[in-house]
Amino acid sequence: MEVERPTEPVLVDWQQIEDRLLSFTYEAVARFATAHPDETYCFFSYDVDLPYFLLSFDTPANAIEVAQRTEQEAIARRAKMLTLPDAWHGARHFSNRPPVLDYSYSGGYFAYHAFVDIKIDELEDIGFAENYPRDDHGDDYAEGNTRIILWRVIERLIASDVFRQLSLASPFRLGYQMHDDALTVLRILNWPQIE
Repeated sequence: MEVERPTEPVLVDWQQIEDRLLSFTYEAVARFATAHPDETYCFFSYDVDLPYFLLSFDTPANAIEVAQRTEQEAIARRAKMLTLPDAWHGARHFSNRPPVLDYSYSGGYFAYHAFVDIKIDELEDIGFAENYPRDDHGDDYAEGNTRIILWRVIERLIASDVFRQLSLASPFRLGYQMHDDALTVLRILNWPQIE
């Protein structure tokens, strides 16, 4: 009879990954500021599809163009889908998709999508490990820890004032998007002044 042995948990140095992503982002923002010195930016985002992290920037003009196009698509889609006899079955979905926002709802529509990218090799095959932590009711282990890292990196970037190298629109959003999930705004800088 074989005795089941406890398996070791997946060992990932999340702090090392955070530090590496932070360092990479410092360099990327500096390169981006040098390559595009005459524009104003309204959004910085990580587009994440593990193990890849793509850094993207958006401009106010592009954000407005995408937002207006998205709103028109949403208007047409709702007029078509919410007037059907059994429309109530999908009313929640069609009322919220695509979302009507005053900025691009996906980093894929940013003016400078995937300006640079980094691959974190340690996260490539982590989900296939026999001892990968599984939780049917909570976040996925790798994605949950990645979301925490993204939040921490953005907080550290703000604290270091790295975005002073760019001309920032008012407001300037910072966030991330995982896979096909909605774009998450973590922070807003350079709020407009209210009189």
